Amino acid sequence: MKYLPLIWAGIWRKRSRAILMLLQIASAFVLFGVLQGLDTGVSQTIAKQHGDRLYVSSSVAMGDPLPIGLLARIQSVPGIEYVTPRADFDGSYQKLDQFVPVVAGDVDSFFKVYEELKTSPAAIRALRNDRSGAIVGILTMRKYGWRIGDHIVLTSGLPTSNGSHDWGFDIVGTYDTPDQPTSATALITNFTYLNESRLTGRDHADMFVTKIDSAADADRIGLAIDNAFANSSNETHTQSEAELAAAQLQQLGDLDFIVHGIIGAVFFAVLFATGALMMQSLRERVPELAVLKTVGFTDRRVMALILAESVTFCLVAAGIGLALSTLLLPLARQQIGFSRVPDIVFAEGAACAVVLAFVSGWIPASRGSRLQVVDALAGR
Repeated sequence: MKYLPLIWAGIWRKRSRAILMLLQIASAFVLFGVLQGLDTGVSQTIAKQHGDRLYVSSSVAMGDPLPIGLLARIQSVPGIEYVTPRADFDGSYQKLDQFVPVVAGDVDSFFKVYEELKTSPAAIRALRNDRSGAIVGILTMRKYGWRIGDHIVLTSGLPTSNGSHDWGFDIVGTYDTPDQPTSATALITNFTYLNESRLTGRDHADMFVTKIDSAADADRIGLAIDNAFANSSNETHTQSEAELAAAQLQQLGDLDFIVHGIIGAVFFAVLFATGALMMQSLRERVPELAVLKTVGFTDRRVMALILAESVTFCLVAAGIGLALSTLLLPLARQQIGFSRVPDIVFAEGAACAVVLAFVSGWIPASRGSRLQVVDALAGR
């Protein structure tokens, strides 16, 4: 600790240069925190997906309708506990930019398949007895000030049987998702209501979602489902929830490659910029380092002092950048399912800061340690 004032004085010897270095390193770590946080958060979210839930969709394309008649055959596959048809569409409440996702499923099996959706048995009974009923996510209820018993109207691009684009729902209950507090946003309604009220696509589902008795048997059960409809006019493609989430992300591109490519390019540029500034600082401090050696500092202690300045400065700048990224990441994501930078990113950021400090500070530290007192004081 007795060297800390000396380290701190060396860092702020020239404030304008120190501020410039602080800004460029902190900016790099803001980008690192947001991108690496996004990438790590997505990976963690995929890893947390339910292994005992399978999604049965058309082999042609995800979202291509499947006849509702396939449900009984899927239910008969050994190992399947519950099956629900599912159809989704987007609605708008009062304004076009106030989106409310609508999910239609079988009321008797939907909340058994999606066990993480916490609602009351009374709400499920009310939904079963109300054809146009809806159980709404608690976040959407709070956002629009809705209450149980309200009748709401959503506007959608999906037309009803009478040609209207307005869909009416009676709110009979709410649900929450304690494991993912930011995801309780959808409106869940009866599949029969959607099926009978829409103008097109009747007796078809976007997909079937199943809950199986063991996640270890997911591959076997998925293959059995697909084999049941092989060579038919409605061939299926069954995926686990993690595979489905990964496939949807792949449509956006290789996120891992993009993130690491951008971060690598940024840190490569920062490395050269920081190294150049530190070399400039060393040249300006040659007489000071010579004085330190004159009063008894060894070559190793001078090297350690310069490296300590580099590590301290990089860690402080990285801390500022990562702190700012914790504020920006929730703004950068909307539907990922997490709202903060994962803890592992802070550890990775600290490690990157130390590496950056050593790589950029090693050459200046080596030159400082080899400095000859006589030559330095003579200005040679």
